Amino acid sequence: MKTFHFQIRDMNCSSCVGKIEKRLQEDVGVVESSVNFVTGKARVTIKQNRPSSKALARMISEMGYPTTPIEEGETLDEKKKTNPWLYVRTFGSLFLALPLTLPMLGNVLGKSWGPSPYTQLIIASIIQFGAGYSFYLATFRGLKTFSANMDTLVALGTSAAYFYSLFAVIFQVSKFLYFETSAVLIALILVGRFFEHRSKQKAQGGMKALLKIEAKSARVKRGGVAKEVTIEEVIKGDIILVRPGDRIPVDGEVISGSSHVDESLLTGESLPSLKERGKKVFAGTVNIEGSFEGKATRLGKETSLGNMIRLVEKAQQSKAPIQKLTDKISGIFVPIVLVIAILTFFIWGLVMNDWTEGLLSGIAVLVIACPCALGLAVPTVIMVACAQGAKDGILIKNVEALERASKVDTLIVDKTGTVTEGNLAVAEMHTDLPKEEFITLSASLAYHSAHPVSQVITRFGKEQELKALINFKSHNGKGLSATIDEKNYLLGSLSFLQENRVDTSKYEKQIAQKVGMIVLLGKKKQCLGYFVLADQIKKDSKEAIRALHALGKKVFLISGDRRKVVENVAQKIGVDGFYAEVLPEDKTQYVKKVQEKKGVVAMVGDGINDAPALACADVGFAIAQGTDVAMESAAIGLMRGNLTNLLEALRLSHKTFTKIRQNLFFALFYNSLGIPFAALGLLNPLIAGAAMALSSISVVMNSLTLRKKS
Repeated sequence: MKTFHFQIRDMNCSSCVGKIEKRLQEDVGVVESSVNFVTGKARVTIKQNRPSSKALARMISEMGYPTTPIEEGETLDEKKKTNPWLYVRTFGSLFLALPLTLPMLGNVLGKSWGPSPYTQLIIASIIQFGAGYSFYLATFRGLKTFSANMDTLVALGTSAAYFYSLFAVIFQVSKFLYFETSAVLIALILVGRFFEHRSKQKAQGGMKALLKIEAKSARVKRGGVAKEVTIEEVIKGDIILVRPGDRIPVDGEVISGSSHVDESLLTGESLPSLKERGKKVFAGTVNIEGSFEGKATRLGKETSLGNMIRLVEKAQQSKAPIQKLTDKISGIFVPIVLVIAILTFFIWGLVMNDWTEGLLSGIAVLVIACPCALGLAVPTVIMVACAQGAKDGILIKNVEALERASKVDTLIVDKTGTVTEGNLAVAEMHTDLPKEEFITLSASLAYHSAHPVSQVITRFGKEQELKALINFKSHNGKGLSATIDEKNYLLGSLSFLQENRVDTSKYEKQIAQKVGMIVLLGKKKQCLGYFVLADQIKKDSKEAIRALHALGKKVFLISGDRRKVVENVAQKIGVDGFYAEVLPEDKTQYVKKVQEKKGVVAMVGDGINDAPALACADVGFAIAQGTDVAMESAAIGLMRGNLTNLLEALRLSHKTFTKIRQNLFFALFYNSLGIPFAALGLLNPLIAGAAMALSSISVVMNSLTLRKKS
């Protein structure tokens, strides 16, 4: 089997996805197809060599969705900004629609306001067929596949209001015109489409952020000479030279030298990793101190980072977008309204022998069924939810994310940077010396080292007056030594002090029970005490977990850190379970396993190593202090960087989707109630307009209640 990837344009709603997937599945050569509405990408698996990628692209293009074959991970038009024509259509229609609302207000107040009927006709025609042409195109596509969607509903409703008003102007059968109905609806729908388009552009940000991490060049040694080459010129077996501060360009193995490397982007581990001869290094990680030479073993897409990119892409492609509730309703509502309107026309004509009344009553049915409120139902609540979310530090990206978040029953929470601070700090200190003296001696040695562990101790002792050193020496990967007041001191690991014949037996039993990094201070053969360095748990984490349990949610902790460390954190915050020593590429598998057993699963993380899992989960929540790729791969961003913010996001999502369903009821109730009266000729245009206005006002007012804190 073979898999092709495509970029699809001009998908206007989630029902477009269903049409395309259905058409692809009809081809006998297609084994599986998946279309992502947000990214505009499709992944199609076929039988070997049948059909071709060009044939599939042509098939989709003929449906009205221009399609281009692409490589996995590729995104077309990455630098392309929002189409200027979209700006013109959106804000032009909004500006032109304003004068058309004046007659409606005047009718309510008994005044004669606004442009003349013919001026209204000109303005409304520009909006209807200029700005609103896309709705007619989408409706035409739907007719070809015998399906209806939101575009069909918009085209039907606005056309009914427009042509009724056109008929009224030309034949002067009524003083009531409804040009503002069609014009305002088109303007508001286009505003929603405008922001949706912007969100879809940002959906590619996760891949862009990952690609930025990839090194563009490397220093290689060839023929005994070091030179800079582009990353594409590196070949397997090349000797790579890595200096302090360099980002490692490829996966490889250290052959000489040693250093500490920050691998947090891949492992989530806050401690730097010691790299010496025989140890593996990975592309995208950062060399902190020291220099080394490594042999290139994996390049490009084969590297851990390259694999990460593929995982994010695959996870994004495999997520089927949720069918929008409004499209489901329109699929039933539109045919019913059409049938009622047609029956009304013929019953009045054939039974009552009044074709004129039949025509007016039929149009009245369409007018009362005009989906003004239905068009507002989702956009208004989403706009309010996004505004309220931003105020509360919650970045909401799409309505699907809100719907899924309201149904989440299980959360998988990354440890480092999410539950914990993500930075080392002194958690404990044990010594027989006066505390100030112990801190002063330790900080005096640590001050002269740039190692991350030394910097932690330096910050801890920043209030102390440091002592002068002589014979200072840094022992790479082990510790520090120096002479203070004519006495030799050592600061470093347990093995470092033992190598220098320092008696550590007094503290060894205590140390064996500690969780974290142990740094000891020794003088000659005497151990003076030790520090325990650990990543600190955030203040609100325990309370947030308790609150999540109160909401009936299951919470699991996941980390690439050591089992003992993860278990300790899990016990302190009270989660339902934990997964430790999990490799970045395996986090996605853990998410999938929990999805199979637990239902709707959310992933909460902050690092690049969390990006594939964030994209794979039903809902991904990214902590703001995390990397750009984590924020872009997640459906919802938590700007305040704590689990309390997650609680607020879950509550907001539940309230939002509840409001959407309430709005859909309000949007349809008045109109559906008025249809029988319209069909019987008992509903004049003024009452029809009032019903539509009432349903729209109900929707907007209900949406605004989201601002209230529950």
